[in-house]
Amino acid sequence: MPERGSAEALFWKALLVGGGLWLIYLSLDVILLALCALIIAAAILPLADAAEKRRIPRSVTVLGLYLIGTGVLTFLMTLLVPVVIEQAHILAELLPRYRQTLNDWIVSGRGLLGRWGGGRAIQFPDIGVEQIRPVAQALIERSLQATRGLFAGAFAVLLVLFVAAYIVVDRRRIVEGLIRFLPRARRERTAQVTAVVMRRMGGYIRGQLIVSVCAALILWLGLALVGFEAPLLIGVLAGALNFVPYLGSTVSLILALLLALNSPLFTLVGVLLVFGIEQFLEGHFLVPYFTGRQVELHPLVVLAALIVGANLAGIVGAIVAIPLAAGINAVLQETYVKALERRHVG
Repeated sequence: MPERGSAEALFWKALLVGGGLWLIYLSLDVILLALCALIIAAAILPLADAAEKRRIPRSVTVLGLYLIGTGVLTFLMTLLVPVVIEQAHILAELLPRYRQTLNDWIVSGRGLLGRWGGGRAIQFPDIGVEQIRPVAQALIERSLQATRGLFAGAFAVLLVLFVAAYIVVDRRRIVEGLIRFLPRARRERTAQVTAVVMRRMGGYIRGQLIVSVCAALILWLGLALVGFEAPLLIGVLAGALNFVPYLGSTVSLILALLLALNSPLFTLVGVLLVFGIEQFLEGHFLVPYFTGRQVELHPLVVLAALIVGANLAGIVGAIVAIPLAAGINAVLQETYVKALERRHVG
């Protein structure tokens, strides 16, 4: 049986670990903001390092990237938002036609079922602009009531960007200050592992951004070629949601199919073909080349990370979960797996 002292030590260690996990749970919002800042900094660091070799200050690089990002977002909002709103309005006016198509399909299906075709016919309720307007007004009113939340969200975004910039600009002193808390024998190895973690986390963000832009362009152009009603709307939606794997393609495909119900058969088949081509290119070329080499995670691990992140912190948690899982995987690979390999070879 273990001695009393060892049992007491084990109890206090378990209590300390449990208390730490409980504090992490209570501080989840703060930790989430810190992770967002760290991931953004990891994505910017290689660019800042490359610019510094050309004698460009790191602060100038960060400020330039922020200005470019703000300019691109402003340009896209100015260019795309009016078109997307126009296409959404057109689709809202076409909703009664979609309703009638669904009703016709149901009537045809009931007729094919023979004796099950009798009885009262199923009719979808009228859906049009007049029915949507009250819902939209209620959503706007609720949004205005959440002004305090909007201000808090804007402040959180600014805080994340500021912390990320500080990490990039003052990286050396931050790393040196943190490493001082470790024994001298472990400092060099810890710095190496940290560099690998930051490279993988930042590589995922940069790669996923490229993949999202490519997916949006492919869907936009492809759907326009097959005569789809709102190609830009679907392309923008798919690109915006593509930062969460499986979400962007699934939601945009379902919406595109629903909107194509009242289109000719050629358009409906074309929508399926365009999405099939986009998924093939994304799965076999874009993701393996731009993000696969950085993340190195099994699809089941990615799915599990998405589920846990979404349950804990919604969409933001799902976005942060994959680079965080990639970082944890890098730590395990660099510390545990490689140590076992060295022992096996030795």
